[in-house]
Formats: sequence, structure tokens, C-alpha cells
Amino acid sequence: MTIEWRSIVRSVQGESHVADDIPCQDSSRVRVLEGKSVGTLVACVADGAGSAKHSAVGSLVVCNAIVECVDAYLEAHGTIADLDESQIIQWCDVARQRLDEEAKVRESRSAEFATTLCAAILSPTGSCFFQIGDGAIVLEQKGVHGVVFWPESGEYINTTTFLTSKEYRDRLQLYVTESIFCNVAMFTDGIDRIALRFDSQTPHSPFFEPLFQALRTLPDWQSLGDKLEGFLRSPSVSSRSDDDKTLLLAARKDD
Repeated sequence: MTIEWRSIVRSVQGESHVADDIPCQDSSRVRVLEGKSVGTLVACVADGAGSAKHSAVGSLVVCNAIVECVDAYLEAHGTIADLDESQIIQWCDVARQRLDEEAKVRESRSAEFATTLCAAILSPTGSCFFQIGDGAIVLEQKGVHGVVFWPESGEYINTTTFLTSKEYRDRLQLYVTESIFCNVAMFTDGIDRIALRFDSQTPHSPFFEPLFQALRTLPDWQSLGDKLEGFLRSPSVSSRSDDDKTLLLAARKDD
């Protein structure tokens, strides 16, 4: 059986950042693994803190570090069956170390690279998800949508926990399962008011259904990337949030 993953992801600068001449601080990374873990999809999205000077760099560094750590782990172990919290924390600590190194180079502080993190590992034999801070991971299984972790809010409005926070280990959310998932969406908080129903704490299914359907079925599915970017920049979306917006979608096709 040949496993094909189709994925699209786009990030757009929020209008408040455009007005203040601040770059988009969201980042993402997707990799389909080869070798011992062939057919496994690893994906991350991260939202740099608006108040942190180098958070755009921080979100990118963290996404790259986590994907590289997962790739190396699976090449060594071949399965996620033995994954536990200590291993996830080890990966997060590697990402934090990369931020420390980046801060040293730029003569800055790690806090200036503050970022959230949502990560997903979808393998042919099981799945793993972990998250620090806001944003969300949504799964689809046989037409039913579910959110893995409800977005975490901080003590005060518009605050959350970042990977650079001292207490990040206490706020780490982790789910490892033998269940196999073939459709995943990941996004930063710039679109959570569109993608989620806060009254019922569920995904907004009419938002996700056509996106997954198009990704799975369209022969020229790569063209969906530009359409997704146009949607994220549209007035109807911008009117809901002036923050940066990132949406990542992945769907698995088996032949």
C-alpha cells in the first residue's frame, strides 16, 4: 500500500501587524517521513508572541526543531508506540535550547522569541499530538470533527502560555493514541473564532468539511494553497480578527 499525504498551509499577516509594520509572526512546518517511518506525517504550527521582538524567528526555529527531533526519533525507533511525556519534554527542551542559541547570537533574551506550539504526528500505526498555548488541532474521522485540545487562555484576556515560559511543562498538553487519523487541520488563534464554536467547544464542521473534501478529491489540489491564502486575506476573515492567521490542512490518500 502506498501512502500519499496531501498538505497545504498558508500564513498571512494580520491587519494590526500591517498597520504597525510588524512581520507575520506565525510559522509552520510539514514533513512526510521516509526510512523506518515511511508514510508518517509530522506537522507544526506556531504563533509568535505579538509583544516579543524576535517571535517570528522564534516560531520558525521551534517548528524546525520539533520536526527534526521527531524525524530523528522515528528513524531510530521506527514507531511512536513508546512515546511519553518525558520524550516530548526532551524535544521541547531542544527547541528551547535553539531559542537560547538564537538569542545569544542576536544579543537578546529568550523571552523575545516567545511562541506557542501545536504539533501532530500521524503515523500508519498511531498518532501523537501536543500543544503549548493557544491555537488548535482539529481531526476528521468518518465525517466527524473533533478538537484535540481546547485553546488555552492565560490568566488575563489575550494571554496564553509560551514555550519559553518557565511553567511550560505544567501547561504541556499531550495525547498519544493507537488510533490512526487521516485528516488534520492546525491553526493559530487568528482564525479560531471562525474555525471553532466556543459555545459548545467543538470544531465548526461547515468550515472544515469543504476544505477536507477539496484536498482529498481535487486532481489539482496544489492550487488550493493560493485559494486558501485569498480566503485568509478576505474581508470576511479579516473582520473577525486583526491577528496573524495560519491554517494547515493535511489529508491522507491510500492506493
